[in-house]
Amino acid sequence: RCFTPGEALLILTGISFVLNQLIKRSLNVIEGRGDPVDFFLLVIVVGIVLLGIFFTALFFFMDSGTWISSMFFHMMTAVLGLGVVMPWLYRLIRRNPLFWLFQFLSQTQTRVYLLAYWTLLAILACTIVLYQNTKRSSGSKKHQASTVTRKYFHFIVVATYIPGLIYDRQLLYVAAVACLAVLILLEYVRYFRIKPFGQMLRHLLSLFLDERDSGPLILTHIYLLLGMSLPVWLFPRPCAPKGTLAGAGALAPYSGVLAVGVGDSVASIFGSTVGEIKWPGTKKTFEGTMTAIFAQIITVALILIFDSTVDLNASYSWILVSVTLVSLLEAYTTQVDNLLLPLYLQILLMA
Repeated sequence: RCFTPGEALLILTGISFVLNQLIKRSLNVIEGRGDPVDFFLLVIVVGIVLLGIFFTALFFFMDSGTWISSMFFHMMTAVLGLGVVMPWLYRLIRRNPLFWLFQFLSQTQTRVYLLAYWTLLAILACTIVLYQNTKRSSGSKKHQASTVTRKYFHFIVVATYIPGLIYDRQLLYVAAVACLAVLILLEYVRYFRIKPFGQMLRHLLSLFLDERDSGPLILTHIYLLLGMSLPVWLFPRPCAPKGTLAGAGALAPYSGVLAVGVGDSVASIFGSTVGEIKWPGTKKTFEGTMTAIFAQIITVALILIFDSTVDLNASYSWILVSVTLVSLLEAYTTQVDNLLLPLYLQILLMA
């Protein structure tokens, strides 16, 4: 079991929407119209999905763990990237995609600083994975990382997204798309046991599995990235000027940070360590939910201090209602909260 019905519905709906938009824009492309950033997400998502479908069908008939299969995987990935994705992007943006990407990433000094900062955070995340695996003793192979340890990655993602949301949302938009492609590609490598890294990834990531990763696919980290990124991708458009949203809607791009990065993390940590009063019919605790609400309110206050473009127009009561409802949903939902909570909070904030 890899997906609950709700998760499968969300994923399929998202893929269908992206494919529909890409086909429409490809058939009606007009030179000089449209922002290349808009096309980047559509082409990359469709390309990575097509790659997964192709290799799933191929490796159904052959062993994916051999060197020949692995060489074919790497070769076909390069062919798809250079022979399908790149020409498709070129048709849409009317310029060399690699040159455009280089110019986009180096356009301002702020972008260079953000990329360097994000690189350091990525190195930190990899270091945590390696360090936790070194603590594995040969006599405790069933040992799993604790809830607190897994939430380290939530806080790293928060530290990644908040500067991007404040200083350069277009860069964050593109970087999130690139990270999604990398994570899905690495999951293909792990799942199909592609040499030389497939087996190593299986060993390293098995330490961080929980009850939600009960199927052959490990999707929790991909859901975390999606949950943080969807509010940025969906609304507002990356080319929209900052500050165009009024009231509680101004916090919509921060929905992932609030619901998953802060609320879900704090609820899990405090609920598992000091929580005693459980909500009826669930393992989640009252203490965890209350601390999650409090932490999200504190985060909203900090956003108001550091992001001058956010103007809530005295809509504080609705924000309190929204974070309370999303915290209660976190306590009761059986779906993967990394994916569901940000969408729910964004809907509430935009209401």
